[in-house]
Amino acid sequence: MLSAFANPRLLLASLLACSCCLLLISSRSTQDNCKSVKLKELILETVGMYPHQYSYQARYMKKAAEDRFGNWWSAVIISEKGGYGMSAVYDQYKNTR
Repeated sequence: MLSAFANPRLLLASLLACSCCLLLISSRSTQDNCKSVKLKELILETVGMYPHQYSYQARYMKKAAEDRFGNWWSAVIISEKGGYGMSAVYDQYKNTR
């Protein structure tokens, strides 16, 4: 076993393989960028109601978020291809968690 790690090429290849595996695992586990369960439910509900209609999704999400969370709400940004990103807005009274 020690002779395998004495070879610098084998050691480098092993480290490279391990780092690739770790990157793959971490990228799969961080695909979900929504940390709020309530916002995630709102997004899934909206996408189910208006599939492939991003302007309707944005309008519905803004209105529903204001109705559910009051005057503060989290910004939901929907790209033309349907991806979304969120930015939570917190104040001293409420949060979405």
